[in-house]
Amino acid sequence: MTVIALTSGGVLLAAMIGIAVYGWRTLPADARVPIHYGFGSYDNFASKTFGLVMWPVAGLLVYGVFGAVIDNAMKPDHPGSRSALIILPVILFIATVAEWGAIATARRGTGA
Repeated sequence: MTVIALTSGGVLLAAMIGIAVYGWRTLPADARVPIHYGFGSYDNFASKTFGLVMWPVAGLLVYGVFGAVIDNAMKPDHPGSRSALIILPVILFIATVAEWGAIATARRGTGA
């Protein structure tokens, strides 16, 4: 189960990087990419470079934190919660979808 959670999280992280590369190649140089700090809507617009780098970096941080939690929870002498096994892929999936939406919003020029 641990391998499945970490592998699916890694695949989603790779997808986030791929989406950022796609955005870099297709968005105009002056595009403003939305950054999502909370729930419901995008809170701020950033430059193309910062906005496209921020999404995968946030995914990498989530993967690192939950990877450490999973590693600690799976030790035989630690009766920790194994809920991170499900939470990691779910959070990264939501972040991947939000990143795709951010690029779609930047393409429409909403932040200009």
